[in-house]
Amino acid sequence: MNDKKKPMVIALATGKGGSMKTTSAVFLACALVDQSQGERHVLVADADVQGDAKDWWYAAAEIGEPLPFDVMSAAPADIAHLHGINTRLDDPVDWILIDSAPYGRALDESLNNADFVIIPTSPSRIDLDQAAGVKDLCDRRGIPAAILLCRTESNTTALRDALAWIDGEGLACFETLIPKRQDILNAKSTRPRGRRLHEYRDLAAELKRTIAQLKEADR
Repeated sequence: MNDKKKPMVIALATGKGGSMKTTSAVFLACALVDQSQGERHVLVADADVQGDAKDWWYAAAEIGEPLPFDVMSAAPADIAHLHGINTRLDDPVDWILIDSAPYGRALDESLNNADFVIIPTSPSRIDLDQAAGVKDLCDRRGIPAAILLCRTESNTTALRDALAWIDGEGLACFETLIPKRQDILNAKSTRPRGRRLHEYRDLAAELKRTIAQLKEADR
């Protein structure tokens, strides 16, 4: 890719912890790299003060399973300049995934500088209310966004109620659902690949289709 081309910036944002935000950022980044067979380059920007994505990157390298992308610790000022990062990199990137902070300036900068926002949430009503709040922030700022349901259990009342509530509220939601899988929950410090990426392979494909549709609509 030309070093003048801007990367596609995707923020993963939610209003609370424990939403699988970091897990989704790492799994999705791995899926994007794997599906391109290494032809596309990804960067994860860890904007959360807890630094879980950066911890994951170090831990995976230490056990001999390095992640196929870099993770940068990102202050709000860094996030504000992500679209121009390729002018400062020897190896330009195609995708930047922001593991956003749950509040404050870092969240504001993540939303304001994203081309698209993924809002991970469990099907619980409390978590959905938080996700809807983030979606409302995006809508008011004109930023395209969609909810990603995680830790789902098929054929349960909780999932049916969540889908019905999302539909009733008119909220955009990915068709891909991330089920509750123990190997996903325990994946930190490893390098997910192949079948171990599970539904995140479908999510990567759906995200690429969604971005293509948005670009087409802007023409």
